[in-house]
Amino acid sequence: MVRRSRGRLRTLIGVGGYLAVCVILASAAWVTVGTVAARGPAGTPANIAAAPTLDVADPTASPTPDPTSTPFPMPSFPDFPTPTPSPGPFTIDLYRKGTFISQVSKYACMAGATQNMLNIIGPKVDLTATRQVEISHTIIASTTKTDSHNGGYGPAGWAITMTQLSGSHYKLLVDDSLDQAMNDAATALRKTGRPVGLLSWWGAHSWVMTGFKSDHDPRYYPANFTITGAFIVDPYYPRHSSIWGQTLGPDTFRDMAAMTHNYIGWKRPEGRYPGRDGKWLLVVPY
Repeated sequence: MVRRSRGRLRTLIGVGGYLAVCVILASAAWVTVGTVAARGPAGTPANIAAAPTLDVADPTASPTPDPTSTPFPMPSFPDFPTPTPSPGPFTIDLYRKGTFISQVSKYACMAGATQNMLNIIGPKVDLTATRQVEISHTIIASTTKTDSHNGGYGPAGWAITMTQLSGSHYKLLVDDSLDQAMNDAATALRKTGRPVGLLSWWGAHSWVMTGFKSDHDPRYYPANFTITGAFIVDPYYPRHSSIWGQTLGPDTFRDMAAMTHNYIGWKRPEGRYPGRDGKWLLVVPY
């Protein structure tokens, strides 16, 4: 009996040990499964995979970002100034081939000059005499007795007509010297890209300045440039003047010696013009 009891005891101890081992293994398995479920797919941090899904009805939940909105402001960059070109010779010429028309009569120089200016500005080019007559009527209608004692064409009327017909603003300048007039003409032409009207031959004739040459660009060196000559369109071409000689073709470069000879201070035989006499007149864009 004693031996049989001892055998049963050993059997119970063996079964108990086996059950204990099974319990331990099952616990370990559950721990492993729980860890994998918490971590999510392989390589995913547990705190991301285990994050709870927000309930849209939950007032404490963060709002969903608008996918069309920009989450961060675009960075701003400073405007870097355009570098000033080095000093040196400069040339500009606005003349366009095929835009020249001669004045239709001996006395229609201002109308002819205006038509040439409008053709150069473009985009339309009109080489008809009819157009020049229309321009002539506009200048005459814009000219006062103060502007021209003889009536007809006056420098201020020229400026008014250019403003009306060109789509640009023009004004009459009266300068005390040739150098000042040339500098003002070059500065205005360079700034606006528009031709300039000059009252040459003591104010009796109208020239068109389409460009110039200088030692520096007036745009970048406005107080330190010298004009060496200008490109001129003379509406009197191809006529010959008994005083000034044979006129030259359109877009001819005239050096300062030629400009000094032709572009002379205002002096008119019909009487005095206070504020103009002995001065240089020009019609400039601005």
